[in-house]
Amino acid sequence: MNDALVASVIVPVLNGEKTLGQLLAALKSQAGVPGRFEILVVDNGSTDRTVEIAQSHGVTPLHQPVRGPSAARNFGLARAQADVVVFTDADTVPSRRWLASLLAAFADPDTILATGPIHGWAPATPVERYAGTQIHSEREKTAEHPRHPFAHGMNVAARREAAIAVAGWDEAMSSGEDVDFSLRLQHRFGKPIRFVEQAVLFHKLRDTEEALWKQARWHGSGYALVHRRHRQTLSSPAWRCGVAFSMIAALHCVSPLVEAGCRLGLFSAERAEFERYHRQYLRHFWGGFYAQWRRRRA
Repeated sequence: MNDALVASVIVPVLNGEKTLGQLLAALKSQAGVPGRFEILVVDNGSTDRTVEIAQSHGVTPLHQPVRGPSAARNFGLARAQADVVVFTDADTVPSRRWLASLLAAFADPDTILATGPIHGWAPATPVERYAGTQIHSEREKTAEHPRHPFAHGMNVAARREAAIAVAGWDEAMSSGEDVDFSLRLQHRFGKPIRFVEQAVLFHKLRDTEEALWKQARWHGSGYALVHRRHRQTLSSPAWRCGVAFSMIAALHCVSPLVEAGCRLGLFSAERAEFERYHRQYLRHFWGGFYAQWRRRRA
């Protein structure tokens, strides 16, 4: 292992030509990092200009034929040379001191896992504005979540040996794998997640309704898998499904009232816009959850 490296930044990517260049430029511009770090771009079978763009930034991509973000992360983890591995996604833009802030948390030998806030990148359309509300990057909704504290897969750092000790990321999961990874590390080592306020990352948001609903179903499906793998930790999924569908039914009743109130000047247009998207997002999320739960039980 090369002791001069302070971090290995691992980026799984599939057809990321639209965003990868901006990420790599931001990584190359990191400030305050106390030493050299390596960038491991793991190509997951791209058919666009992803490989060419990585090479243009001086990064030689690794090639992982097994599809899925978890398999790509594990491929990078196995080849990382630093004691601290940092994972992010190809559609993110880290702030200038993002990496230095994450690494500072590991000065404490008890730190096993660290994460930071995620914000939407310049939301301009109704879809992007709503998508930005669903990132849930606050400390209380991630690292200090009351049921399943976790670190977002796009903004997470871990001790390499600890990640290897829990067999890395679950390659059978295409969604929810960050919650699973975080829970397994906490169960194994008994250490809380460090939430670093200064480790700010920006995420490129879904910009069409079709992409947003697909993401909602994907997240719902992953949440069902997390419940199945961690039954003893999490509450009953049947109970949560019941509550969720009751909420959706209530939103169907309330939303027309909100829109009418908006026309009368009682509610803002922003509130009506949020309610309209939120109702549909919850319907797709819990639909994805229920479909996955039933499929896994069959």
